[in-house]
Amino acid sequence: GMRGNVSKPGLRQYAGGMSLLPTPTERVARARADLRVGLPVVIEGAGAGLIVLAAETLTADRLAALRALPGRAVVAITGWRAETLKARAYDGDLARVALPGDVDAHWVRALADPALDLAEPMKGPLPSLREGDARLHRLALMLAKSAQLLPAVVALETDRAQALATEIGAACLTE
Repeated sequence: GMRGNVSKPGLRQYAGGMSLLPTPTERVARARADLRVGLPVVIEGAGAGLIVLAAETLTADRLAALRALPGRAVVAITGWRAETLKARAYDGDLARVALPGDVDAHWVRALADPALDLAEPMKGPLPSLREGDARLHRLALMLAKSAQLLPAVVALETDRAQALATEIGAACLTE
């Protein structure tokens, strides 16, 4: 009769080798699309990781969820934007502004968007981070910009980038 344990060909055979897996270019395209709809993206580098939300598409729920994770959230903005806002760009081409605990998603969007400057005068001063490495933040800003979004992101450092990406179903890009 029929045997129940007929070995099935592995997934790889069905997938035509690797051709159904996203290419590096497609992974970046997917990450851009995620940022555009307000989803988080994880960026992983040597011994470091960053969970990122685009400032322009940030929602109250996602901001609250990010804040619930361990670590300190920052808003990364361009050095140019930092100058306008009188924030210190210790990283040169960008500034990592400490995210105050009492601000909402609208505050973050106002920080990012020059179009809101007259309607929403920023409450200064804006303390920025001096210590630590900003290279993943720089990549995050480039990703937002390439997604046709304002170059501003809310970012949280993590030392478990891969695991976190899997838990929250986020695209994970490697530096």
